[in-house]
Amino acid sequence: MLADVLLALSALVLMFVTIGLELYFIYAIVISKNCKYPPAFPSFGNMKRLSLAEARKVLAESGTPLRVVDLGCGTGTMLLPLAREFPEHFFAGYDWDRFVTAIIRFRSRKMKNVEIIRDDFMKADIASYDLLLCFLDTKAAEDLSAEMKEKLKPGAVVISNAFELKGMVPEKILDAKSYGMPLKVYVYKNK
Repeated sequence: MLADVLLALSALVLMFVTIGLELYFIYAIVISKNCKYPPAFPSFGNMKRLSLAEARKVLAESGTPLRVVDLGCGTGTMLLPLAREFPEHFFAGYDWDRFVTAIIRFRSRKMKNVEIIRDDFMKADIASYDLLLCFLDTKAAEDLSAEMKEKLKPGAVVISNAFELKGMVPEKILDAKSYGMPLKVYVYKNK
């Protein structure tokens, strides 16, 4: 009897979460007509694990504080774990979505080394960052590739989840197959 009640409650919670996500995606698609890029989608699986490991290497090996930016930070699934682990570095997150930036601002409210900017990440001064994190779609990766070639500072590292940046040669390509999807993580270093 108790097991049936718990199962029914679990199903009800799952249904509300699913409806909530559906409503968010409808909301994001409607408001994204003013923005070129799609709604937030969190990094996940091996792609997230490998990207975080690569970022940790860069941050741990640095003898000086670095400036890190997550372009399209969403709710902070990449940015916040790194900011907690490496408080000596500065972290900025860009996202255009009012809803997700409210979530990440709340989640980072006690972190002195984090700044969240609600704006189009193409407006970010990428030349001022040492480490850039991004999980983009095809159009955003294409647009960002052109920016990178012109503005990336010497020695800067870019970790791109799933999408290759055109016109740049990756230093590493990591196989990040997740949940049956043939994903990759691209690591670039501006020479």
